Amino acid sequence: MSSEAKPGPASGGTLRRHGPVAGFHTFRSYAGHPGKDGANFAYTEVARLLGDSVEVRPKPHDVVDLFRSDEAARAALSGCDVVVATVGPHAYLYFHLRERLGLNFRIIRDARTALWNGYLQQEVLSAPYLRPDDVLYHSSRYSLVLYSMLFPGLAHSRQAVCYPLLRWFPAQLAGSWTGSGGGSTRIGFVGRLTDDKNHSQAVDLQRELNRRAPGAFRTVAIGEGGQGTAAGAPAVPGYTCRPPVDRARLWQDYREMDVLFFPSTSSLETFGRVLVEASFIGTPVLASTHAAASELLPSESLLPTTLREDIDFTTHLAARLGDVDIAHAADLLVAGAIPPAGRGHTHYAEHDRLLLDMIRGDAPDRSGAQPTPTAVQQAFLDRLRMRGLDLPPDPAAADRMISKLRRSFTALHRTGTPRHLGTLAMLLARSGYRRKTASFVRKSLFHGEDFTNIGGIDLQLSHLIGFEPRFTITSHRDESGSPC
Repeated sequence: MSSEAKPGPASGGTLRRHGPVAGFHTFRSYAGHPGKDGANFAYTEVARLLGDSVEVRPKPHDVVDLFRSDEAARAALSGCDVVVATVGPHAYLYFHLRERLGLNFRIIRDARTALWNGYLQQEVLSAPYLRPDDVLYHSSRYSLVLYSMLFPGLAHSRQAVCYPLLRWFPAQLAGSWTGSGGGSTRIGFVGRLTDDKNHSQAVDLQRELNRRAPGAFRTVAIGEGGQGTAAGAPAVPGYTCRPPVDRARLWQDYREMDVLFFPSTSSLETFGRVLVEASFIGTPVLASTHAAASELLPSESLLPTTLREDIDFTTHLAARLGDVDIAHAADLLVAGAIPPAGRGHTHYAEHDRLLLDMIRGDAPDRSGAQPTPTAVQQAFLDRLRMRGLDLPPDPAAADRMISKLRRSFTALHRTGTPRHLGTLAMLLARSGYRRKTASFVRKSLFHGEDFTNIGGIDLQLSHLIGFEPRFTITSHRDESGSPC
């Protein structure tokens, strides 16, 4: 939601280094990106961690060069003991190049979204190349269990829950929540102002609170993606929205909220970074039960959530999977039943140490017990049915698919050239979602969008290989069912 932290001295500077040689892309979002999300912050922060640490010998590269040229890839990756993927859902390229160039390094990659094309495609394309010491790390237990269910082959390599975000939080603000200080109760909404994030339910909640207690509540929504109500709809008294803000302003917003409202049931959701940020400050939260909320928040924070059953969802589009009980949320707020602050941020203490241990090859151990889901997470996973998640039968098949993606990825980063324009035209012709692809074309042409807009290029490339899994949430648990 703000300007991102700058990476540390990726070249090594004057620090005295030891440990493994770690290759990584120095992630910086393209200049025209309207609002950074959790993934953008995460990749910048990982690059900064590697640049700052004396325990690794960083060997940064530009992943666009690696897509473009085997020669550039060999120069960048030769001599690496490990490659840490900070490139969105494009880690499959490192697996492809490792085999193609006959190199020998471990690969550490991540999954930042759940039921969505990008990282599912990454895992499908990576699957034929996996080695036992490769690592897939997740932001939550929910994400780890979901991917383990969808990709049983992950049992033969390593996984972990790891998100070293606390390292970059301002220590002086820990537990500094004050609330609004009287007057009307201030409700915050932080995130994309989109349907999959259930943003309209923030407006509905303010409307319901106005009906019950006029003037007693205010809602401020902070994020990218539109205005507070639909075009032509009447304004809702007490509701305002703001575009993304810088980090210092956002931390202050958390401190002055009386409660954060997080109704998201997005199919993309694995985590909810805002939940951890609020927890760190001490801000109370009311949230859906979806994704990681039940592992990060106290039970008093969780609102009854009804899932949308037996609907055919595509992983190509972010989807709203359910609705929170607005009436119940209003009951709590009007009664002053604000939940206790969460402690979810404490789960991520020392995760910078964990990531460095993984890079050094010291963790995690596959023989250890895997995290277990919460009861509400397990109930959701039991009802999830996925189809179209087909793996390439062997590395040769994956090579053919990735080679096709490499050509188009490279062309999309040569702005204004005939290849760039021709690739945009080809994507528009092949797209099953013309409106979304047309939006991507406009941003590519006029704003210089590159691969750092997660959900942009990566999503459009899936048209070229016909990758579009679909899923449903069954109306009841089917003991004989299979997730795939």
